[in-house]
Amino acid sequence: MRPTTTGPAPSPSRTAARRVRTALVTLVCGGVAVACGGGSDSSTSSAAPKDTAQNVCAKARAAAVGARHRTVSLKIANGDPANVECRLRVAGTRLDLIAQQSGQAWAQWDTTQVHQLQAYGPSLHPQPAQIPKYFNAPGVLVGWIPAQRLIFATNGTQSKGGSYITVAVSGKGHGKAEIDLARAVTLAAMAVAPKGPNLAAPS
Repeated sequence: MRPTTTGPAPSPSRTAARRVRTALVTLVCGGVAVACGGGSDSSTSSAAPKDTAQNVCAKARAAAVGARHRTVSLKIANGDPANVECRLRVAGTRLDLIAQQSGQAWAQWDTTQVHQLQAYGPSLHPQPAQIPKYFNAPGVLVGWIPAQRLIFATNGTQSKGGSYITVAVSGKGHGKAEIDLARAVTLAAMAVAPKGPNLAAPS
């Protein structure tokens, strides 16, 4: 049985973070139809195990415990193996993790970073806090958007499907500590999250 908790009502900052993430997903769906069901992948990936959500969220929780050495509560908000959502809370810091199985995982990640760079980069009114900072790991691309307190990451490539993971942080904890926590949770989930199908080679 998975551990669950009933938390307080979402704070305005958390609601705002979810709106931002929804906007990014909408942008990706508009630019990469295959990744969001608008087309067909070149190959069919094997169905993810039914216990995928439990495995992904348990790994994320264990990583949070290891990073903070505190009790971490967990709620599985979406048990869909291809679109897992885990909500964690540790010492007043909340993390909302979404892990998507996608043949276009790299394109989703790249679309997010390109949007941030084009929308908030060199201009009359640049917003440096909206420009991603990178904390990559072997085989995993990890971007962090300070203004949104959001990690976006993938282990996919331009030719191979993978997982696309976002972790939105809210509540207490700012600076390096929250980045380290979110990155640890992301990498732990990425290690067990199901990958999407590979793309067909150009004919």
